[in-house]
Amino acid sequence: MKIALIGPGIMPIPPPGWGAVEILIWDYYLELTKQGHQADIINKMRTSDYDQSSAETMYSRELIQTINDGNYDFVHIHYDCLYYIMPYLTCPHVAITSHFPYIDQPDKYGGFDVIFHNICYNRNHSIFALSKKDYDVFESQCVDKSRLFLLVNGANHNKILPNYNGKNKNRSIYIAKVDERKQQRKYCTIPNIDFYGKCDDHHFSQLACYRGEKPHDELMDIMAGYGNLVLLSTGENGTPLVIKEALMAGLPVVTNKYASNDLNENLPFIDIIPDDKLGNLEYIEQIIQNNLGKQWMKDDIRKYAVEYFSWEKLVSDYVGVK
Repeated sequence: MKIALIGPGIMPIPPPGWGAVEILIWDYYLELTKQGHQADIINKMRTSDYDQSSAETMYSRELIQTINDGNYDFVHIHYDCLYYIMPYLTCPHVAITSHFPYIDQPDKYGGFDVIFHNICYNRNHSIFALSKKDYDVFESQCVDKSRLFLLVNGANHNKILPNYNGKNKNRSIYIAKVDERKQQRKYCTIPNIDFYGKCDDHHFSQLACYRGEKPHDELMDIMAGYGNLVLLSTGENGTPLVIKEALMAGLPVVTNKYASNDLNENLPFIDIIPDDKLGNLEYIEQIIQNNLGKQWMKDDIRKYAVEYFSWEKLVSDYVGVK
């Protein structure tokens, strides 16, 4: 099958560091190619927001032409801001995935309401939801439910491997772009947590617990040497990619309900902080410490991740859906 994966055009794919959507697209590309499909990444770099404001800009006309000239069997748009190009694509099968983190919180839509309604009311494309939460929201609004599919994201089990002798096994790692949604400032006083990720907050970047932004492959090696992953978020469209990457490395995880949408919360190595405890730092610190003690389950954690979130399995399911 000849497949085009359409990127946001914000940064290169694969990204030099931070960029969950770009990492997701790259992992899709690698696995599709491995399984014998002809996959192309079309990630035309934009120079301003205006480039992606309508189908009439030079950027959009060139993007549409490039996609149509490829004569693809299937086109998958991974950036919902490009919803407006869909009516102009000649490919017989077109799908779009939204990565908007507040899709179940309409009070936070802002300009997203226009994008959301256009995606829901178009009968000629498929919607690929990244989580059950997203699926339920789209199901309540889309006009053609037969074209709605749940396809969760995964992690690369070949590149992310456990480290049984990590030098930071008594510490926790918190990986995310530093912003209000990921709440690093709220939790940075909890002892023994190291924070990694893109940071535009000058004050936070000066803290001893902030360890910087690393290239993705290097960051995965660093992560595998820690005792567990902590991530407490107020907005996600599915389980964050880094949580699945941590599970693939055999790390126990501490997270919250909003960031655990497609995880088995009954598993002993996944600890969920209740919503009414997210402001209780002493409680969270104790849960993190208890979770660190579950590293002996590393093989079971890895087994769970490979069984449910390996790209090999997920992409096999993916190519059967249009």
